Amino acid sequence: PAAGSTIEVHTLQHEYQLLVKLPGFRQDSIILATKRRQVLHVFADRWDNGGAHFERRISFGYDADLAHVKAHFCGDMLRITIPRR
Repeated sequence: PAAGSTIEVHTLQHEYQLLVKLPGFRQDSIILATKRRQVLHVFADRWDNGGAHFERRISFGYDADLAHVKAHFCGDMLRITIPRR
């Protein structure tokens, strides 16, 4: 895993919030994908300074609406919001 990368998952009443720390990564190197509407894949690659790769798969229950995922990247923090049904 990429050095210094972390992930936090918070379950709130109306949504899930994920905070993914990705130091040294750029927004255009981050990919979010869903599988079977239950699994969120987060990928990031960096090719400079020796390179780095980050990849996580997070499984959710049927209450997660992965068709309406929102993400915002600022500095080194990726904030992902997933509504709950």
